[in-house]
Amino acid sequence: RLGGVEVIIVSLRPSFALCDGAPPIRRRQKRSQLHERKRPMARNLLRCLAAASAAAGVSGFYLPGIAPHDYAPGERVWLKVNSLTSSKTQVPYEYYKFNFCKPKRIIDNKENFAEFMAGDRIQNSPYQVFTMEDTYCNLLCAVKTGSEKGHKYKQMKALVEDAYHHNWLMDSLPAASVADAEEGGLASYAKGVPVGYVGPTGKVFVYNHVQLIVKYHETDAGARIVGLYAEPYSVRHKFAAGVDYAYGPSGRKVNKDLGAAAIKTCTGYPMTKTDATFAGPQELTPDAQIIYTYDVVWEPSEVAWASRWDIYLNTGDQTVENVHWFSIVNAVIIVLTLGAILAVILARSLRADLTRYNKEELAPLAGGGGGGGDDGGDDLDETGWKVVHADVYRPPHYPGFLCALVATGAQLGVMAFLVLLFAYVGFVSPANRGSLLLALLATYALVGGVAGYVCARLYKALGGQRWTATTAATATLFPLTCGVVFGALEAALVAAGSSSAVPPLVLLQLAGLFAFVVVPLTYLGAAAGFAAPTAEFPATPAKVARPVPPQPATLSLPVAALVCGVVPFGASFVELYFVLDSLWMEAYYYLFGFAACGFALLVLAAAETAALLTYYSLCAENHRWWWRAFLAPAAAGAYVLAYAAFYYDAHLAGDGSTALAFCLFFGYMTLVALAVALVSGAAGFLASLKFTNYIFSQIKFD
Repeated sequence: RLGGVEVIIVSLRPSFALCDGAPPIRRRQKRSQLHERKRPMARNLLRCLAAASAAAGVSGFYLPGIAPHDYAPGERVWLKVNSLTSSKTQVPYEYYKFNFCKPKRIIDNKENFAEFMAGDRIQNSPYQVFTMEDTYCNLLCAVKTGSEKGHKYKQMKALVEDAYHHNWLMDSLPAASVADAEEGGLASYAKGVPVGYVGPTGKVFVYNHVQLIVKYHETDAGARIVGLYAEPYSVRHKFAAGVDYAYGPSGRKVNKDLGAAAIKTCTGYPMTKTDATFAGPQELTPDAQIIYTYDVVWEPSEVAWASRWDIYLNTGDQTVENVHWFSIVNAVIIVLTLGAILAVILARSLRADLTRYNKEELAPLAGGGGGGGDDGGDDLDETGWKVVHADVYRPPHYPGFLCALVATGAQLGVMAFLVLLFAYVGFVSPANRGSLLLALLATYALVGGVAGYVCARLYKALGGQRWTATTAATATLFPLTCGVVFGALEAALVAAGSSSAVPPLVLLQLAGLFAFVVVPLTYLGAAAGFAAPTAEFPATPAKVARPVPPQPATLSLPVAALVCGVVPFGASFVELYFVLDSLWMEAYYYLFGFAACGFALLVLAAAETAALLTYYSLCAENHRWWWRAFLAPAAAGAYVLAYAAFYYDAHLAGDGSTALAFCLFFGYMTLVALAVALVSGAAGFLASLKFTNYIFSQIKFD
């Protein structure tokens, strides 16, 4: 207890909670989770103190996400359905668009616009689930498959062949189907429940029976749901002899008084694999009926409510943890190596250059200040980076465009840092669907002033005059690019009838966010930047530009981009694999601490490689470093896109892949690669500018 508030830190990966009087968290002690106990106690203590100070005067609350609900025995527990999804097609569809059992009245859940953009469409279902009441072989409905040429049969067959699965929710917890369970090991769980499967001979079978296993943690106030598992079965159900059944206009059974006794394949006990094998699988054939049934089994669990997401996040998978640590260690070695090289340059080469240049400045004075002797300063042969001091700060071509790119990269970098920070401390939780996307959009809009300020300061230092146009480009460059790609993909999704097609009202909200938040804040930041004193450079450009001598091939822009781009990418590509899995394979990403480290190492690697490139370019008397310092590290975005193409070919391309899935993947990954390029380019440019200012401020000029 700190300040009268009992602080309980619970798995900061998805979220954390502060509960007054909550029972102690008894986490499962697995060998693969022993590393959890090795976290520094000081860091946890600081979090507790921060949480306690924030909770001063409050008896208890949950931060963030959803507070637990204690269900009384016999209380109705609503099972809700979400959109049908498939990692093959990447196109979600609304659940009741297909021939599944419907409730009397379909009620849509209230969702934020981030959930709409993610394709979530949450609705109620006809499943009857009551707290701690086991029921077996409940008749849900019976449907007719329709003719072979009818849309009902074709749609259901396409769902099975494209590996679509149901996404059910209970108490905001998604249903997990058991993927595999090795003897003596931990069972792994897959998100969602498959609609059906294709047999070895090509026949299509439907999972028409599901056993819902509800895990609950009993408290003094009732039962808290801590797990929802689904065991699907394909069973050739048949009605008992003499059962009178009728179908409504939609082809679904309307008799509500028929129970398990009306189905002769029901045993009165939970369905087993033996029962399903004895009855035979339910094949999808034209002009047939499919009887949907379900079991509900309640099982007590020692898992605390705050740890109920562990099975989805694979917190006990030591192999995954080791891969993450290997990625971070590998990236740290790369960055430290680059830092050591840069330190050597600063400590030896650069110091030697500065010593020589300063001696050259003092040589005429030492020789008596006169004459045309051999010791005079006029005969000194100046080479290296000092000779370009009169041109190194000459404004580049298209300075406004360069400033807009650098400012946009700075804005995206600050956005990524803040979102990763919020996610790490628990403000972005998988229990809050759409929270990550919402955080990205909101943070990007609110840090628009950063882009305006950076652009204005840099553009003013370069002597730019088109302030309004440059600020407008900063505010619109990246959002409009995203809007064009998003609009094209949105049109394709609307044509396909997908649930991820964003409603017009949500599009208006996005347009309002851009017009009334992003643009004004960018202009406010630009106004503050233009009002600030002009940043002064150590040297003044000459009136006539110095010609650039022939450059070695190793310093050409293509070679520089090839080298400078691969280093930041190499510092973070392993973590990128898990991010792609989360985006396209419907896996949950929760190790935001690793993601933050990977992002920081990417920025540091881009900054170091760009500074090294700038130094060697100046040593080769090439004063045109501005665009090179941005474009070379920005090539990391091209590597990201190339890796995405490899990922698509290895995991998503196949017989079930469609042209729409291809366009969705590469459309959105192009935007991701563009964002990485802007962040890396901005980091490299700003580091090069700082490095250049430092070395030229250490010498004297005539």
